[in-house]
Amino acid sequence: MAKRNIYLAGFMGTGKSTIGKELARVLGRKFVDIDSELELKYGLTVEKMFSQHGEGWFRERECELCLEIAALGNRVVATGGGTLLNDRVFEAFQSSGLLLCLYAQRECLLERLSRTNRRPLLNNVDIEEQVDKLLAQRQALYDKIRIHVDTTNLTPLETARKIADLLNVRQKILDKLMDQYIDLC
Repeated sequence: MAKRNIYLAGFMGTGKSTIGKELARVLGRKFVDIDSELELKYGLTVEKMFSQHGEGWFRERECELCLEIAALGNRVVATGGGTLLNDRVFEAFQSSGLLLCLYAQRECLLERLSRTNRRPLLNNVDIEEQVDKLLAQRQALYDKIRIHVDTTNLTPLETARKIADLLNVRQKILDKLMDQYIDLC
């Protein structure tokens, strides 16, 4: 039986893709980046998908892909910043794997996000104002995820190792609970 997926969620700029690659390498799993997969499948950048087809079209394609990925196993999956806004995707990911929410301090996010213009929701707007608005809109969603990992002052490899350690501790606890359950039977 395949291992359950590990899903990295969180706001844009928290390091989901970069950390996801490292985590997959550390754990010996396949890595999937939702945005990159969509770009390959449709031959357009995320930015062009937004500009040519709109956010609604993009979110529909994103949902279709996410449901396909949820049916697979043994992957580390980097979600897009708004991927989990879709309840179907959130539920599919929650039932098919472990959801982790990456976060970073606001100043760190702003610094990271100012380095690129590949974020469609940040183009032609005041970045600080838009980040604050989107963070406020998504906070309840991120709060529904049980495990949060701060990426602010960590390298991608340090964060991947931190997550791997968390997974090992979690597995040891599950193994101990299972042993206790078996003893009771």
